[in-house]
Amino acid sequence: MAHSFLVFGGSSFVGRHLFETQNTADSIVATYCANPFPGMVEFDSHRDRVDALINPGDDIEHAVLLLGDTQPDSCFADPVRSQRLNVESIINLLDQLFELNIRPVFASSEFVFDGDNGGYVETDEAEPILLYGAQKLEVERYIENHCDDFTILRLAKIYGFTPGDGTLFTGMLEMVQARAEAPCATDQRFSPVWVGDVVSAVMASMNDRLTGTYHVAGPVGLSRMELLELLLAEARLHRDLAFSPKPCSIHDFDLPEKRPLDVSMRADKLVDASGIALMHPGEACRRICNDAFADQ
Repeated sequence: MAHSFLVFGGSSFVGRHLFETQNTADSIVATYCANPFPGMVEFDSHRDRVDALINPGDDIEHAVLLLGDTQPDSCFADPVRSQRLNVESIINLLDQLFELNIRPVFASSEFVFDGDNGGYVETDEAEPILLYGAQKLEVERYIENHCDDFTILRLAKIYGFTPGDGTLFTGMLEMVQARAEAPCATDQRFSPVWVGDVVSAVMASMNDRLTGTYHVAGPVGLSRMELLELLLAEARLHRDLAFSPKPCSIHDFDLPEKRPLDVSMRADKLVDASGIALMHPGEACRRICNDAFADQ
């Protein structure tokens, strides 16, 4: 079967879920760089050529760009390296895609916003205060200035259901089971989104040819403390927990850059265009706790 689209950064959290759920009859060419994954192709965005991934008979119209350093602290710690990876190598990829007439689907971030207001829609002014957000916005602007047919997906904080996956709610559950108390920010707000909904948004951007910028975010914006309380309420239906969250500010943590306070986004545009029913974080907490305590 001919390959139908490319995924750069296939070994990322979203990339793995996209590959595992949508790779019907080897229809996807997915790449990795530092983290090998079965069925994927090694690709270095600094030096390798896109056309080397394409075989005769392939009918590739879209390329999903998920690669890069997505950790703000890591980007800030080495700005030269992160600029080269997150901006320069992506622009190099984009130029090759434009030459091949392959439509880009670029994964951007909630961190293009400064966090002063929250509830952001796509037409709100992007003014990042994090270096990582500035790098994402630079690529967004490049795409807008050099391409007419594209999708930019601004992703909120992504979570999964699998224990040990290092995402929001599974990490919180591990913490409350292992500790008696921990600080939790009451002033940092965002709209966490399930990875399955992110995959659906990526597929809709190609299948429905969604052109322009779309926010991919959960249906509500909540503080980190409110999200922890949702999880605790579900966990305590299964087990008595002595855990006590200690309210604090996100600025109390020793972070190299000041964090934006409210990067919650509205995904109405995406929902209206695609019909995706976004998962509520309360439902996510219920599923995670039901699975975690099923045999206990």
